[in-house]
Amino acid sequence: MLILNGSAQCMLTNGKQVQGNRHGFNMFVKHDDLTAQLTDIEKYLVDRGWDNIEITDNGLIENIEGISHSVLIDAFKKAQSEGLSVVINNHAIVSSELKSNAIKSN
Repeated sequence: MLILNGSAQCMLTNGKQVQGNRHGFNMFVKHDDLTAQLTDIEKYLVDRGWDNIEITDNGLIENIEGISHSVLIDAFKKAQSEGLSVVINNHAIVSSELKSNAIKSN
């Protein structure tokens, strides 16, 4: 199972996520070849309201024993049966540029 870490921009305001904000994500992909899966990964995220996707890290995870968080365990199981699964962090990423502008305006 391929595991990806990255961020994506929210394209719709929905619950805790606000349009335009970037959020980190963890994604499980049943097939190990990242290059072959990029189109499916992008479609999966775009269909769920995420775009401007940046994958920052990837690796392989052989089994569920290495995962301790219940939400990630559920996502791993979902990817085993459906092929792909993503967990989006509820808290937006604050860029250093936004922090810098906030400091300048104070």
